[in-house]
Amino acid sequence: MGRRGFMALAGLLAIFGVAASAFYVLNQPRTLRLAVGPLGSEDARMAAGFVQGLSREKSSIRLRLILTDGSEESAKRVDNGQADLAIIRSDIALPENADTALITRRTFPFLITNKETAIGRIADLRRHRIGVVRNPAGNITLLKRVLAQYEVTPEEVEIVGLTSEEIVPAARERRIDAFFSINAVGSRINNDGLSKLKSAWGDDPVLIPISAADAITARHRSIETGVIVRGALGGDPPRPSESLTTISVTSRLVAAQSLDDTIVGDLVKDLLALRLTLAAELPSIQGLETPSTDKDTPLPVHPGAAAFIDGDQETFFERYGDWFYLGVMALSLLGTGFAGLLSHDSALRRRKAMAGLDRLVAMLSAIRSEQDQTALQDFERTADAILAEVLSSFSSGHVDASGLAAYRLAMDQVGRAVAERRQILLDAEDTPAG
Repeated sequence: MGRRGFMALAGLLAIFGVAASAFYVLNQPRTLRLAVGPLGSEDARMAAGFVQGLSREKSSIRLRLILTDGSEESAKRVDNGQADLAIIRSDIALPENADTALITRRTFPFLITNKETAIGRIADLRRHRIGVVRNPAGNITLLKRVLAQYEVTPEEVEIVGLTSEEIVPAARERRIDAFFSINAVGSRINNDGLSKLKSAWGDDPVLIPISAADAITARHRSIETGVIVRGALGGDPPRPSESLTTISVTSRLVAAQSLDDTIVGDLVKDLLALRLTLAAELPSIQGLETPSTDKDTPLPVHPGAAAFIDGDQETFFERYGDWFYLGVMALSLLGTGFAGLLSHDSALRRRKAMAGLDRLVAMLSAIRSEQDQTALQDFERTADAILAEVLSSFSSGHVDASGLAAYRLAMDQVGRAVAERRQILLDAEDTPAG
């Protein structure tokens, strides 16, 4: 293989190496930072399931958890660029620089009491004690918003903050007259809580509808309307006995607006696929749902998630088609330039290799006028040296067959000229002077 072949092979190997490196880099999993908290919460358990599921399924996207104290801190982490994603409860905190990718959990808050209190509507709660789980603090804020809609002021009721373990004792000891429940309908927590309240209050709890849900959502864009369908809370007879209008609050996976649309779309696709693979280990994952992509939706949806949900996500070739086109053009230009360099280099080498031909032609005129036999021998030695160089250049591919033929013709002419001139000089020596 000649020098030109080696250069071409080196160029091809370089292009292959660049392509292989680019392919390797593009196919490495992308790790995103997910802020969630507090530790032990439903949101944190959901996030841990995401991490395990994506790793188990060899997803192109992986998650690294950043534990926080709750939705407010998680939202700040995204806004400050310390996290790419966050799971937040929308009525507690909404980041400014992130949009919704998925709804991870939807809760339908409602009020529970017993028949002895004779409370049938929210306005009847005046001068009564309402229990609510104090953590997160957003639970009490949400209760106050509901009461405000019915013009029940905080001074007219007693709000009793409780832990999850204190709910049943507080009801049994008559320290609360009603309880504001915020857990997801159908969740184990809700069903267990209702069963315990039933045992504490001695009868089926009474569910109080939040019938002014539309008015509440008009005031607070982070709150939506919802319906607790008949029998959603189980029991026989079913609880509730008829569908109840209420409000709805959502926990959302939000993605930084700076995140690439394709990455967010792929993440949404992979997380939705986990609903089947993680259903047995994490039943709450069945609550994953896609947000509405309507333009008038109160909470904006990330463009990458919207593209996947609406079926407008770009294919691989649509996404990288322009880059492929530019890459082909670049490779074409590189190839053309490389070929031009090779051609120029080849022309230089050929010109150098054929320079001996000019020397042979110049020797012809010098030979015909030479008067010294010794000088003629020098011409022959010079011609032999040129011949050796030509044969070396021919073997390395710098002189082709036509060039070698030209040299052969020139060498024959030089040899004939030397012989003729030598004979003329010999004849001149044999001729007597005079």
